[in-house]
Amino acid sequence: MSVRSDPAHGARRSGSLAGWSLGLVVVSVVFGGASRENPLQVMLVELAALPVLYLSLRALAGEMFWREIPAPLGLLALIVALPLVQIIPLPPALWQGLPGREAMSAALTAAGLTPGWMPLSMSPEDTHAALLALMAPAAMFLAVQTLDPDESRALMGVCLILAVIGLGLGAVQLSSGQASLGYLYRTTNHGSLVGLFANRNHEASYLLAMLPFAAVFVARRDRGGRSELFGTAGWFMILLVIAALGAVHSRAGLLLAAPALIGCVAVAWRAGGGRGRGRTLLVLGGMIAAGVAIVLTLALAPNLSRFSEDPGQETRLRSWPHVEQAAAAHLPFGAGIGAFDRVYRAAEPLELVTPTYLNHAHNDYLELWLEAGWPGAAILAAVLAWLAWMSARAWRRPAGGAADLQRAASVAVGVMVLHSLVDYPLRTLSMAVLFAFCCGMLCWPSAASRSQGLKRRSA
Repeated sequence: MSVRSDPAHGARRSGSLAGWSLGLVVVSVVFGGASRENPLQVMLVELAALPVLYLSLRALAGEMFWREIPAPLGLLALIVALPLVQIIPLPPALWQGLPGREAMSAALTAAGLTPGWMPLSMSPEDTHAALLALMAPAAMFLAVQTLDPDESRALMGVCLILAVIGLGLGAVQLSSGQASLGYLYRTTNHGSLVGLFANRNHEASYLLAMLPFAAVFVARRDRGGRSELFGTAGWFMILLVIAALGAVHSRAGLLLAAPALIGCVAVAWRAGGGRGRGRTLLVLGGMIAAGVAIVLTLALAPNLSRFSEDPGQETRLRSWPHVEQAAAAHLPFGAGIGAFDRVYRAAEPLELVTPTYLNHAHNDYLELWLEAGWPGAAILAAVLAWLAWMSARAWRRPAGGAADLQRAASVAVGVMVLHSLVDYPLRTLSMAVLFAFCCGMLCWPSAASRSQGLKRRSA
């Protein structure tokens, strides 16, 4: 016996979810651009995620959407379970026997204190904060499963607009000097264009992730109507982003620009189909060349000076072997999500101690190895394998519709995955929500199967 749904009720619920999802996108970008010293901003993003999470879970359970995506939902459950398990109190005999807890146990004994129940995490307050922070990307991922592709496309358009607003703020930052009120965070890269972020590398990563979506709008420009307007905006966005990278002064951003732009060309080629494809690629190539010329003309010297720094003297590179040693000392379960700062300070050799310190490893895979050990590595391997599989599926699909957005999402995900090798972009809520947004789009079934699913749910 089938259950007959109310189309009007479903439309109202979808509209409500789209509105709250829009709010989450805006709040996450405006307030989620830092990875520390922003507890109030983080709280605002988490509060904005609550209605999205509720409405998404209700739609997934009520309309059986979850049956279409069991694998990604299972991975999401494992990701959430990891920090949750790490903050469960353990009896003294158990946690004292975990590797890396010897110093903590000895300190309690020396102070005359009897060790009590303690969690696996060596920094439970940070692990708890990380668990709460997962609400925003989880809510966005689930919301994309129940939104119409046109609604998701509109949300991505908002992301592009916010990127342009960030660049406008960046212009204020550069024109007003290092004391500019345009910088939103106390600890930031003064003198560089950081926009709505605290870190120039994260600003560069966000801008590069926007490029393939702008390329989709460009490829559809010849279809008339609003597509022509959006296509023109896409041209402007691509040129603006390439030129802005010169003012961001991010080495990672400049190195990732090449694969990101190659991805843009590929996305535009597939999205263009057979109509105007050659002209689209010709103009796109001209825009890329113009942007590169602007960077070479106006920002070559400061960017070359960034690359001329001796990488062997950089604290982050010199610290990686010591991070690896600290990770090995806490295997197999790790020190706890968010515990990097506390654990690394205890393991940092004196020759690396300077007035500045590392709050992250600047290699998110290595940091995850320290914080989550073998369970984290296993989940990460499963997530990367799933992303590779879904990206390959997206590129096999014909041009048009949701498939174009999926291919753009695969390029954006690739940029963020590569950037995580030398930084920690996904530890900011802005980038985490964007990453979840892109992963959610990769889950979409083909147009035919989605249409059949909608018919089954309305029967």
